[in-house]
Amino acid sequence: MVLILLFLLGAVLWGFFHANPTGVPRFRLAAVNGAILLVALAVGAMVGTVLYTDAVSIKAGEKGMATYLAIMAAGTSFLIVIAVGGLARNLLVFPVSKRAPSEADAR
Repeated sequence: MVLILLFLLGAVLWGFFHANPTGVPRFRLAAVNGAILLVALAVGAMVGTVLYTDAVSIKAGEKGMATYLAIMAAGTSFLIVIAVGGLARNLLVFPVSKRAPSEADAR
């Protein structure tokens, strides 16, 4: 399961950065990408921490399983926030109608 999570992490991050919209200010795009990544890290850390502390308080002797579940839940929430943030970036923050024409459009 951890290998699947790592593969999905690589695929989602690759897709997130390779789907950057063209024809937008680079500084603004970097700021939006950074904000999405920070929110994803914060949500992932929060979900993992809450799940770990809850699982350890219920079964104190099974810290290994609690750690595993926390890592999987945090990674999954991180991936979901990155995917939704990338869609929001491309469709709401930088819609096609407000982008400058790129070289590929000129052909």
